[in-house]
Amino acid sequence: MDEEVRNNEEKEEERVEGEKKSVSIKGVKKDVYNRMIQMARDSGRTLGELTNDAYRTFIGTIDGAKNVSQSFVEGTKASRITAIENIRNLTLTSRDLEEIGHRVDLRNIDDLDLSDVDDETFDKYIHQITGIKNLSISSELKKSKVLLKARFIDNIIQRK
Repeated sequence: MDEEVRNNEEKEEERVEGEKKSVSIKGVKKDVYNRMIQMARDSGRTLGELTNDAYRTFIGTIDGAKNVSQSFVEGTKASRITAIENIRNLTLTSRDLEEIGHRVDLRNIDDLDLSDVDDETFDKYIHQITGIKNLSISSELKKSKVLLKARFIDNIIQRK
């Protein structure tokens, strides 16, 4: 009887757009196959239904892992910080920062001009400002925001 059931289940048919199609899978280990048959019997489902569920679960797991991996890579890129340093005079505009595309540390710059940078752009692209002799900022940029990210600044000038 078991042999007859196994033969019938091995020839499980699946419906594809109204037509029946036999599917055979080579290389399935006997112990795995027998376990699937037992699970199918215990659950009252066919081997094909159980196998389809297993495939869907596996595919969902792989897709989920890909999404997590992609999110991790994107998160790593978003958290990337580049140092711009050791420059005598530098003017950075909002457009310059947007073209860089990620956060920056501004270090050891004699004269730094951020007079075209607004609050939103500053928050998004400036990580830290350190070791600046003269820092010029726009009237649109809150000095309090700059102070929270600034260290060792000799002069801060807010342009009108």
